[in-house]
Amino acid sequence: MRDNTAIEILFPEYGNQGGDNGNAMILRESLPEATFIETSYGDMPYFVDHEPSLIMMNSMPEMQQENAIKALMPHRARLQELVDAGTPVLFTGIAGEVLARSIANPDGSVVEGLGILDATVERREPQRFRDVNLGVFDPGDGSAPIELVGYKIQFTQVRGDNSRDYFCKNEVGFGLNEGTKLEGFRMKNLMVTWMLGPLLPLNPDFTAWLLRLVTGEEVRPAFEEASRASYERRLTEFRIPGVGMHV
Repeated sequence: MRDNTAIEILFPEYGNQGGDNGNAMILRESLPEATFIETSYGDMPYFVDHEPSLIMMNSMPEMQQENAIKALMPHRARLQELVDAGTPVLFTGIAGEVLARSIANPDGSVVEGLGILDATVERREPQRFRDVNLGVFDPGDGSAPIELVGYKIQFTQVRGDNSRDYFCKNEVGFGLNEGTKLEGFRMKNLMVTWMLGPLLPLNPDFTAWLLRLVTGEEVRPAFEEASRASYERRLTEFRIPGVGMHV
């Protein structure tokens, strides 16, 4: 592992919806020698003056998205610079919505987003969208495609053209919205997915790939045997017709 492996977790006090704090927990267990920086609301983000090995933000309540946008907006140009340079960035659940151009509320008011993603978000409370996801992620580095499993529980639908930069192509479950199977966004090493679960403990092959991207070495995920058993079961169960209706 690189001696300077540093992982920044943005707003961990918010990022615990759908068990998403489990993403950070499994990285800590998998990389005990790495440095983990928890940037809380009000802190200066580590990425402003450094280049982390990974920047991660996990799913949060809708009411905290505006706080996240407010905290990150002064550093938008720096975050865009890191994305353009290929720094690994992983936003899961509705955390990625802060990167959109805007978030529209049911009352017609609009929240300006960071605008790193060419997308808009529509909040539909009290309508809730729930589903299971089973899709294919292409690492883009010559290694084999990876099947991903996860869940979706959200009040939002996302509009935007991700036909050239989607995170994964779903076999089961909706993508950015109920009219597409293309899920999330991938721009170089910026990965935005609405999948919960949490993503990393549920997907050992993707987690191993991410650990290699972050460290430059082959690192096996913590608790891989248990994780793989759960993963294999979901690969079968999620293909049962109608399973998503019971989430």
